[in-house]
Amino acid sequence: MRDIALFSGFIAMLVMGQVFRYPHVGVLLWCWTALVIPSFFSYGFAASIPYNKIVAIITLLAWLLSRESKKLPPNTTLILLALFGVWGTISALTGISSNDDAMREWENFIKILVFAFVVAGLMTSKDRLTALLYAVILSLGFHGVVAGAKFISSGGTSHIYGPGLSIIGDNNHFALAMIVLIPIIFYLYRQVTHRLVKLALIGTFFLTLSTIMGTSSRGAVIGIMALGGLAFIRNPNKLRNALIAVSFIVAAFSVAPEHWTNRMDTISDADQDTSFMGRVIAWKQSTLIALDHPVFGGGFHAVQDFEIWTKYAQEFHKLDVIPTNPPNPFRAFAAHSIYFQTLGDLGFFGLGIFLCILISSWQNASMTIQASGSRPELQWAGELAKALQYSIFAYAVSGAALNMAYFDLIYMIFAILVALRQLTMSDLSKAAAT
Repeated sequence: MRDIALFSGFIAMLVMGQVFRYPHVGVLLWCWTALVIPSFFSYGFAASIPYNKIVAIITLLAWLLSRESKKLPPNTTLILLALFGVWGTISALTGISSNDDAMREWENFIKILVFAFVVAGLMTSKDRLTALLYAVILSLGFHGVVAGAKFISSGGTSHIYGPGLSIIGDNNHFALAMIVLIPIIFYLYRQVTHRLVKLALIGTFFLTLSTIMGTSSRGAVIGIMALGGLAFIRNPNKLRNALIAVSFIVAAFSVAPEHWTNRMDTISDADQDTSFMGRVIAWKQSTLIALDHPVFGGGFHAVQDFEIWTKYAQEFHKLDVIPTNPPNPFRAFAAHSIYFQTLGDLGFFGLGIFLCILISSWQNASMTIQASGSRPELQWAGELAKALQYSIFAYAVSGAALNMAYFDLIYMIFAILVALRQLTMSDLSKAAAT
């Protein structure tokens, strides 16, 4: 019954949303299927339906056949994303990994980049961008609300994980996704005027925080601290912010279960922690791959290929300048870092492109903030740009120890910032011409 209901609801959304007629509505459904992961809730025939791929094809066809402009904004970030896609494709074709997961990762990588271009091309108004943000809340936020409620109802004993085998299935990955989501929740809360929607967003915020706590992720705590630190630097009322932050920390530790506080206490002992040092070993392995293949890297999932892992374990002594135990001789591990993941997969040049995308996206936000500062009617654009900078900052900090270089939401944010900057500049040009 659940499969029938889910599939029927999916078809209803396609039809009622008139995706064939309005491709920008398809973007919302594309976002929803990418982040809510409908197959996670299915156990029968509906579990094998490629919802996201179906929506992607329909949306692209609808855009092609519609009267919507096909012209993409002239933006450095889009050029870098296109270059990143080409680089990843060459890397996949020339990679040293024989792992079947490599091509699946490449397919997902290309799908994410295509979606970013579609967002940049179709989300051309405030209403469309706002609708997309609510689609994020109704998909990724849904997971946060359900998991947070589960954690609270269990009295803090549940250990929270994300949906199934998705990229956010791991507890640490799920926590980072929730942290990236928090600034978006805040932005929508500040913009909306409807009382019930405000209450719903506040509830989503607190349940999302509960989810983050329930994952027992130390990286998540570092990400939250990074957000707090950036807010402290930016806000002129530093004393008030400091008092709020201290009160929040004290409250969190007072209600947190003992196993959570014990785990957080190990953050200061990273050099003695086997989990963290295991990450360092994977970073060294990824570096060795990149040193051998500096231009295009080893290909997707190269470091997770056991044969490749074993080969570079024999060369591990080359990086003894960083003392660690030798690599595990029985299994390979993921890179556990957005930076070393990109380095091992796509080489030093691929990592450089990735870093440039992060920097250019930050610059898009900064230019939007500066351009909208003196225009009350564009205040929303500046606030959204600031919020998305917080999301990027959290991703850049916490992602340093997580395998999330190809996470749907962050590329969606890159694209939103492209569209937002273009929209802001266009409005300013129109105002100057009148």
